[in-house]
Amino acid sequence: MKAVVLAGGEGSRLRPLTLGRPKPMTPLFGKPVLGHILELLKRHGITEIAVTLRYLPAAVTDYFGDGTEYGVRLTYFVEETPMGTAGGVRRCMDFLGEEDFLVVSGDAVCDLDLTELTARHQSRRAAVSLALCRREEPLEYGLVRTADDGRVLGFVEKPGWSQVDTEMVNTGIYVLSRKAMDAVPEGREYDFGKDLFPSLLARGEPLYGWEVPGYWQDMGDCRAYLESVEDALKGRVKLSPGENHPAPAGVEVKDPCWIGARVSLAPGCRVGPYAALGDGSTVETGAVVERSVLLGASVGEGAEVTGAILCRGSAVHRRAMVSPGAVLGEGAVVGAEAIVAPGVKLWPGQRVAEGAKATASLVSSAMGAPLKFSAGGAIWGTVGEELTPETLMALGALLGEGGQVGVGWAGGAGAEMLGRAAGCGIASAGGSALVSDAPCPSAGAWLGRHYALPFSLFIQQDGDQAELRLSGPDGLPIGRDVQRKLEGALLRGEGSRVPAGRVGCFETITGVRAGYAGEAARLARLSPLPLRPVEVLVPRGAGANDVLSAALTSLGCRVERGEGRGRPAFSADWGGFRLTAWDEEGRAISPERLLVLLALIEFQNGSGTAALPAWAPVAAETVAGHFGARLLRLGRDGEEARRIWRERPWLWDGIFAACRICARMGLTGESLLALSQSAPRFATARGEVPLRSGRGRVMGRVLKSDPAARAQGEGVRTRAGAGWVYLVPLSGRQALRVVAEAANLETAEELCALFERRVRALDEK
Repeated sequence: MKAVVLAGGEGSRLRPLTLGRPKPMTPLFGKPVLGHILELLKRHGITEIAVTLRYLPAAVTDYFGDGTEYGVRLTYFVEETPMGTAGGVRRCMDFLGEEDFLVVSGDAVCDLDLTELTARHQSRRAAVSLALCRREEPLEYGLVRTADDGRVLGFVEKPGWSQVDTEMVNTGIYVLSRKAMDAVPEGREYDFGKDLFPSLLARGEPLYGWEVPGYWQDMGDCRAYLESVEDALKGRVKLSPGENHPAPAGVEVKDPCWIGARVSLAPGCRVGPYAALGDGSTVETGAVVERSVLLGASVGEGAEVTGAILCRGSAVHRRAMVSPGAVLGEGAVVGAEAIVAPGVKLWPGQRVAEGAKATASLVSSAMGAPLKFSAGGAIWGTVGEELTPETLMALGALLGEGGQVGVGWAGGAGAEMLGRAAGCGIASAGGSALVSDAPCPSAGAWLGRHYALPFSLFIQQDGDQAELRLSGPDGLPIGRDVQRKLEGALLRGEGSRVPAGRVGCFETITGVRAGYAGEAARLARLSPLPLRPVEVLVPRGAGANDVLSAALTSLGCRVERGEGRGRPAFSADWGGFRLTAWDEEGRAISPERLLVLLALIEFQNGSGTAALPAWAPVAAETVAGHFGARLLRLGRDGEEARRIWRERPWLWDGIFAACRICARMGLTGESLLALSQSAPRFATARGEVPLRSGRGRVMGRVLKSDPAARAQGEGVRTRAGAGWVYLVPLSGRQALRVVAEAANLETAEELCALFERRVRALDEK
């Protein structure tokens, strides 16, 4: 059997460790990671190997040559433009011929039993066989759902926590048939996980996935790299490191350790445990290096390095301290008695002054720590700490490459400072910063939708804290794929800077509140017929409720600001994206019931299709069945569901939703109480179960132990007696949320308690 090794990766998330080298050339125990992969292939009898290259290909070809030193024969295929994983392998087919072949990533730490994988593949006559691995936190991987016999049931690429219902992830190691590769188009970018495998699955081709014996670790980031080193020193993965040299007398070595060639260890220093010291490293008297990797770096007298990576030529001076998770790029310097805080990265050549403390990564001389999106798609932080003018300028420079960008802020001078800094970054990249008077995040998103802007940024300040929301041209939050690209670009210090003659500009847009409110009222109308005036209450307060009041007034409602009974009341919360409502008797209407009401209004108005989130109640499907309509679920029903969701903002915008409901009341004369009671009767109960094992593992056990359970794209729903239960992993902690739905609250609470017990039992297995 022949093999293809994918070795074109740049390794952006491993930076600064991979700056100036392809990811497969990352050093590990005296040789590149790719060298360990070639040795693995040879151990399993595979010596005819194609290597696909793209980023800095000469670094690979110059080092490995024709492969003679490793006992294999290498043939290189260099991509001038990105072809994707499957597209790159497609170019190797003349080399591979007609037989089945193996595909393996050149930048993973691995000793999987490839012989067993190929044997299983051949026994099932599979079109594709995938090597799978368990991961408790699988967000950076592709999930693979399988039946008990290994047959693949579905894929989820780079899931959010709500989509995690298995621990089985795609390792990027496959056995493929020629027939499978014939489905890959020539000459264009095409990916195995995103394109080919889902296409083959839809055609009914036999795809199998198995957890095969051995170790696998994707070196996705510096934490994973250190974990791989520790696992190798513990013997959990079989590698063939270079010679482990003995330490000289007077050096305290706490095994396990690995000491490479030309390493200088002064008497009185301490090394280990779990330390790997590469060629040319130096550790002076009294210094301590533990759980760390030195790649030709020096550690001065009395310094301490714990859980860190020090690249070639970097230096930690006398009595300095480098904390866990820190990474020093080539030539970076930590001055005497300085401190590098946990997780801080110093790009090549950066310096921490003597006695100083580095608490934020130094990507360039002015940039602080890169921004990270939360599970909800927002960026949270403290103004002046995580959220600084420098970081917002860097973000703005990335956004400005797309042209016009909406910018808005509310809540304080800190938000304005950050917004204007983002605008400067946008202009520096040649873009136009459209600074608006939008009073709340949903208004900023509406502006982006109104002008079809590639990005709209809104900053909401609350005391010392601020929240950044980024939406796309449809007014919805940007997807996780775009978030990841922005995070990576910020981490790498990317961002365009144009010459003076091409610098962008600031433009001011006013009247956003009126425009947003007017459109919400106009689009919410169900008929050209005049509406009866509806008397409503809206709580006092600026921001989203000001817009809500204006929108309902534009619709023809009689709006009073304040609280009370006798009239329906509405409040726009979560920055305007969520509606809270109370009926005429002062009873709160849950968000779940409001969604059902909005679906009911859709179907009553003649719409044959509606789309709701995965968590929306099953009662909405009952409503759809009554009207002979279709109810689609986001995440489960693909692009059609997403399109309908985008086109109907009252389903996800609180201000549009209030107008839609009031338009119905004004057309029919119904009270909000009567409208609510016209929907199917149901109640929900919520619970939360902390877990000891992985969220994906427990979700997978739920699916396999309950024949009625079905994956919803986000979470799992199952029938339980006369009710339904929805289970979804929480993003912020190791726990599952349980939402039970039944005809009454007592039954819902009983179901919720029952499934909490079931989840605990599965967790304790």
